[in-house]
Amino acid sequence: MSPRTHLELDLHSFSSADVKAAFVGDGLLYYLAIFPYRLAGDLGAVVMAAGIVASLTAGRRLWNVLRRDAVPGQADQRTVFLGASAVLICVILGVATDGEPRFIYLPVILLTILGVTAVANRAGHWAPAVLLAMAALAGVTTLATTQVIGHGAMPGPERLSDSTRPVAQQLASPEPCLIVTGYEPEMGWYSGCDAVTYRQYRQMDPPANTQINFVLFERGRLQPGPALLETLTHGHDTEVRTIPTHGSVGDATVITLRP
Repeated sequence: MSPRTHLELDLHSFSSADVKAAFVGDGLLYYLAIFPYRLAGDLGAVVMAAGIVASLTAGRRLWNVLRRDAVPGQADQRTVFLGASAVLICVILGVATDGEPRFIYLPVILLTILGVTAVANRAGHWAPAVLLAMAALAGVTTLATTQVIGHGAMPGPERLSDSTRPVAQQLASPEPCLIVTGYEPEMGWYSGCDAVTYRQYRQMDPPANTQINFVLFERGRLQPGPALLETLTHGHDTEVRTIPTHGSVGDATVITLRP
């Protein structure tokens, strides 16, 4: 049986969905969906919301002052500047890039500072006690979050690594190599090869004198269907092999383009 025929038979075990292009504003919708709880936890959500309210209130006061041609207060100017900066950073990054929580750590910090300041100002002479209570709650929630991540969230990436790591290690090569996969950070790191997604590969010219490997997992993400994969490999002799794994996305089928 030729490699091409073997490839056509093996494709039916994978998802038939083609790689979908991200649309403009996809990241912004993601930020709105996770804001603010998943960015900062229970207490952080309350504090960040207080920061947004404080920014809006300061903005309204500042607008009223400017309409009367009076001198605006410096505190309101700082609050509006920091609050507007936090929101604009989220909007700009959300429109220009894919949504990733790590991209908006600065807005989270800014809104947290504004929120703590607003709560302290509202508390008046109770401010020291209120701030101390918030610090204590922050410590408790941090410990609780650490336990949740350590025992709940981390096993997921570890199970994924049990699939991606052994495949990437077998694809490591001293020669120039490129891996096309839905898990390009992990595969590139463990293999030492360049790694791109299928979407990126479709937009680039295949590099010359480079071993190119297409990797598809049984339950993988962002993988092409049979029609698209046939297009990507058209005109090339291929070598197909299966690499068994014990990870969460199952065994891998590796399609190597022969020079």
